[in-house]
Amino acid sequence: MTAKYHLIIDPELRDELRDLYARAKADPNGPAAKQFEAVRLGLSALREGREDEFAGERLGRSDNHPDLRDCAEIKIPVVEEFNRRGRPMGPSHRLTYREFDGPTDSHLPVRQVVAFAPRKDGEIFDVTATRLGRTKGVALDELDHLPTVRPATGPAKEAGRPVGPPRMPLPPDLAQAFKAMEGLAPPTSTAPPATNQMPTAQRNTPNRGSARDR
Repeated sequence: MTAKYHLIIDPELRDELRDLYARAKADPNGPAAKQFEAVRLGLSALREGREDEFAGERLGRSDNHPDLRDCAEIKIPVVEEFNRRGRPMGPSHRLTYREFDGPTDSHLPVRQVVAFAPRKDGEIFDVTATRLGRTKGVALDELDHLPTVRPATGPAKEAGRPVGPPRMPLPPDLAQAFKAMEGLAPPTSTAPPATNQMPTAQRNTPNRGSARDR
């Protein structure tokens, strides 16, 4: 399918994927191979703008949660989980990401993939907040202009919750990375990377925002 976004992968996530890839190669039928395939499909969905196919949702903030108003998640099934009544609990893992303008009007917009982790116990949100330098209960000045959605699960979620993240101006560090890339051009098509290949998204350092108590 045609690529609609350029992906940049957080350095720590990139290292995790390299390790996952190595373990998947060593045991093609093992759990690491299943996780790697799940991530591969998730990255393709984000690159092609198909987040609605993975129950995508924008994240928010509260006094008991980190400020992730500029982030969104897609839900990825990796392992089956059941509640106490034996009912399926839905996709076990999440990919979180942010979205930015392209470096120029002629380039694709950018999606920065921040984390891949289990949903259980809110691990994905803790990992995402840590990588973005954010603290539980602390709001960011630079996100004050964004509306928030209240972190919630199940029927307590807002019915009209947005699917994707708000598109923000490209941070200087990411803009500089694009400037340094030779022959950068907006891709016109992409195929999902084969399961025996690493995802081909660009590695870079995430933008670290300052925070204050509110």
